[in-house]
Amino acid sequence: MVPVLFLLIFLLTARPAWGASDWDVQFFTGYNSALLKSLNDLKLTETAPLPPRVGPSPPIEGGPLVGVEVEWRVRRSFSLVAMTSFWEGESTAVESGEILFQDFGIVPFTANRTTRVSFNEYALRGRYHLLDEPKRYRLYLEFGFFNQVRVTYTENFNYVFEANGQQFLRNVLSTATSRGGYLLTWGVGGDYYLTHWAAINLTANYRVGKAMPLFYKSYRHTFLEQDAIGTAVGGSSPFPSGGDQVAVVGRDNFARPLEMELTGWQAAVGFRIFF
Repeated sequence: MVPVLFLLIFLLTARPAWGASDWDVQFFTGYNSALLKSLNDLKLTETAPLPPRVGPSPPIEGGPLVGVEVEWRVRRSFSLVAMTSFWEGESTAVESGEILFQDFGIVPFTANRTTRVSFNEYALRGRYHLLDEPKRYRLYLEFGFFNQVRVTYTENFNYVFEANGQQFLRNVLSTATSRGGYLLTWGVGGDYYLTHWAAINLTANYRVGKAMPLFYKSYRHTFLEQDAIGTAVGGSSPFPSGGDQVAVVGRDNFARPLEMELTGWQAAVGFRIFF
């Protein structure tokens, strides 16, 4: 909050150098390569919470992003940017085999596990202009004063058991969210003007930070005790409940909160409109 306070004081005392026309909006898309080490190395290597086991799942190594920003040219060499962006990654594992189910004996099954993690980012950034040729091009350095990330984590296990010509559908569904995450961001970008009111933008930045902890908003399953696939679906079910923290078992066999490591590169291309 201290950097934000100093920035606000600066803005309140600053006199815009260019007037009301020094506003622009940009729509951008790109790719985010967040590390997500704990998710990939620990959470996605876990199997389903009860038989039949499904997993491990492939790692999530990043994903496409979309976003929008509004920029105010405070001074000739400095701009303030407010932005929001969204990106998500997904991993899927599929299993098939045979298992004891209800009174039918050994029956075939198919199962899939889908893990999806999405990130909503809200940021306040400053830009220092290194090169600026009006209405032609500009090159700038970018620094994040305030970057907050909200994470939504979903994991669904879907099963189909086949017995006597019938299909029995079961699932385990969970959704969790973080209470906030923070990033330090720095990078470089530039604009090339297409006309006096529009430009193409390229930006690349490096980010350091993480989001934790995550808490389940919901965790439910549709298995029945008579399915006879394990004691986990009975009255002593060890399934998490809504409000519980999302945990992983580390390599030391101790449970710990799941972290979302957001450190990594981000690159984007955008279309900027000047007012």
